[in-house]
Amino acid sequence: MKRAGVVLSFVAASLCYAQIEIQKVVVEDEALQESKELRSDEIQFTRQQDLAQVLSETKPEINMVRASAIGNDIILRGFKRDDINVLIDGAKIYGGCPNRMDPPAMHISIADIAKVQIKEGPFDVEHFGSMGGVVNVITKEPQSGFGGKVGLTYGSFAYNKAEAFVHTGDEKFRFALGMGHENSDQYEDGDGRTLVEQNWAALGKNDLNAYQERYKDLDAYTRNLFWAKTIYDIASNQRLKLNFYTDKASNVLYPAFQMDAQLDTTLMINGEYEIKNLGAFSKSLVLKGYYSRVLHDMGTKFRNAALNPMLYRTHHVRSEIKGATLKNSFDALDIAWKVGLDTSRRNWNGICLAEPSKKPKQVRIPDVDTDNVGVFLEGLKALGPWSVKVGVRYDNTDIDANGLHHPTIANILPIQNYYKNKTSKSYDDISANLLAKYHLSEENALYIELGQGVRVPDAQELYFIGFKKGNWSRRGNPDLKESKNRELDLGFEGMIADTSLRLDLFYSDLTDYIYAYRTNKGNKNPQKYYLTWTNIDAHIYGGSVDLAKPFGDFWLAEASASYQRGKKDERIPGQADDDMAMIPPLHARVALSYEDEEYYAMIEALYSAAWEHYDADNGERRIDGWSVVNIKASKQISDTIRINVGVDNLLDETYAVNNTYVGRSLIGGRTPVLINEPGRYFYANLQVRF
Repeated sequence: MKRAGVVLSFVAASLCYAQIEIQKVVVEDEALQESKELRSDEIQFTRQQDLAQVLSETKPEINMVRASAIGNDIILRGFKRDDINVLIDGAKIYGGCPNRMDPPAMHISIADIAKVQIKEGPFDVEHFGSMGGVVNVITKEPQSGFGGKVGLTYGSFAYNKAEAFVHTGDEKFRFALGMGHENSDQYEDGDGRTLVEQNWAALGKNDLNAYQERYKDLDAYTRNLFWAKTIYDIASNQRLKLNFYTDKASNVLYPAFQMDAQLDTTLMINGEYEIKNLGAFSKSLVLKGYYSRVLHDMGTKFRNAALNPMLYRTHHVRSEIKGATLKNSFDALDIAWKVGLDTSRRNWNGICLAEPSKKPKQVRIPDVDTDNVGVFLEGLKALGPWSVKVGVRYDNTDIDANGLHHPTIANILPIQNYYKNKTSKSYDDISANLLAKYHLSEENALYIELGQGVRVPDAQELYFIGFKKGNWSRRGNPDLKESKNRELDLGFEGMIADTSLRLDLFYSDLTDYIYAYRTNKGNKNPQKYYLTWTNIDAHIYGGSVDLAKPFGDFWLAEASASYQRGKKDERIPGQADDDMAMIPPLHARVALSYEDEEYYAMIEALYSAAWEHYDADNGERRIDGWSVVNIKASKQISDTIRINVGVDNLLDETYAVNNTYVGRSLIGGRTPVLINEPGRYFYANLQVRF
């Protein structure tokens, strides 16, 4: 396998080089007043290979769920998967894989990110399903004049990236387009094991889910992308935005799953029209529409299972969502109001195909539509030292399984009887919140947030089908209720001397929380267990702290930490563990950086406590704590050229950042496969702007 110690890359942005701004939103986040400032941190110098990794290394309250070299998911304060909204420019996108091989955070060009807004808790009413929080990725807008970047990256484990970006236009019309190519060998963990070798170490080479010997040196992935966007200022008070994005990832290795992703293709189209100052009751009227489609093919081609004609198969999955939002902002009664209508249709459809014939074997997700219509209202008012914000949203959601009469399952009585008269679901829900901030001074404030957020079950949780010879391997639960999160947050933000401080505490009371577990109930063979879902009551509590202190004009010290704990209020029948799954332990980060007009340097340490509280009944186990050191440096060579160098995991530690919950559908039986993080990783960036 090819390896490289130090890499050179041309990765420049048109206005600010390879820079991602991460905004953590508190009470004034998304405040209806445009003059409100958002608190933010910046990530300037990273490998920029995977958004989940960038976020988790910067914000301890975000934990990465490692699945491969790319395509990794996130957990936000213990909330995961559909518990949180991950948006691209305010638009929804859903991956196709039921096991989250292609989570929403994967479908973005890292180089095109302008900032990332993070809103914790159920305090967003603009978007359907924001039960545990929102992560909104904002991409860069086209700039006037001609400029752009060209790039070439080559990194450790043969990570290479080529990209190009140009923009042009004037004050009225601006246009930009970009393209990129990315590829990497399998990374090695601190013990020098590749992804395939970690799979073998856990399973042995003869297991059906183990890689065939001839595929041991496969690349980890290949990815190509293209995007285009335009802004047209129709008049002084009217603006039209159009964004287009597509990418293709091929042969992405997922050593902890039964299959690898042979092909992922993404298409996203977003449009937004805004007209300002229509009258006394419309400061800003915004109409937004979006469409996204993900095609996901995952199969057993590289595994021993492919040597058995009965087990050589591909799952073809299609995920699609289209939606629109109409939002009006206005002032009345000394209150800044925002009112809107939001609607979307999500379709999820998946089938298992025999290989190489492509003959349908069995429907997995039976062509399920999720139709939502929501209306929302927000109000923001200043009352002396207080800032008060209220929000409410009503949602009507209909979910219909349209494919239960597909020929592959139409005559299988256990499937038909199980889902009989349960092919349609309807949910009516209210989300609401109250946020209040008390300003102790111009710099310091206390805040309290109280809210309820809701999320409905998805198509997999309701209607997934995996059935063979009288035994289920995975089964949806069409009787699931929607999950509700009632949460209280308390916090402080401000300055103590010259040190900035933010402290957050939260308590989430979860009703009918959707929880995955394994059971053998109803199977012909009691030795065969299957994955399914149920509703439980539970709670999560925790907190986070962020500090930053400058020293002189050029030095900055930072420290942050996050802790959360999750407990079940009721146990799953037949189980005894009260701990909730996928609740990360204490995470912390400390960093010291130097920056002037020419030089930048940072050393940071990341820490995680051991995973002592875990759901042993559902596949989790103790995971050792870890600490790693990263270093990076940068020099501005000229007005248009800058070089960055860095080393992640300087001490070449072997560690894992997540656990082995059965809800992830990992292979390995009672000891699921756990994938380690990369070992020592050198990189450098040569950034060129024009």
